[in-house]
Amino acid sequence: MTAPPTLTFRHLPRSGALEASAREIGERLQRLNSRITACHIVLEGRSGGPGRYQVKIHISVPGAQIHAQSAQPIGNDHRELNALHSAYDNAKGQLERLKRPHAIEMPRAPVTVKS
Repeated sequence: MTAPPTLTFRHLPRSGALEASAREIGERLQRLNSRITACHIVLEGRSGGPGRYQVKIHISVPGAQIHAQSAQPIGNDHRELNALHSAYDNAKGQLERLKRPHAIEMPRAPVTVKS
């Protein structure tokens, strides 16, 4: 990755522990695929009334865009961390699928060259 992941907090107070966890997630994703050119992680809390913690991860790699997200009901027990790790698992799966061959190459007929 050319730059560290960018983080956005919406309707959620920025905490050192949550920010450190999000940055670690970005570093783990970079270790999975060194071709990542950009990574943006959005952490959202509720914007009024009952809601969810939501995490969105947007990753750019040459030839592909990955969008992963997760949501957890608001409550106690570190729901925002659970949402972060669930979004990571989603992004990780998508990055791993990018490494797989998209199609099996069919054998081609030999080419005859006349001189």
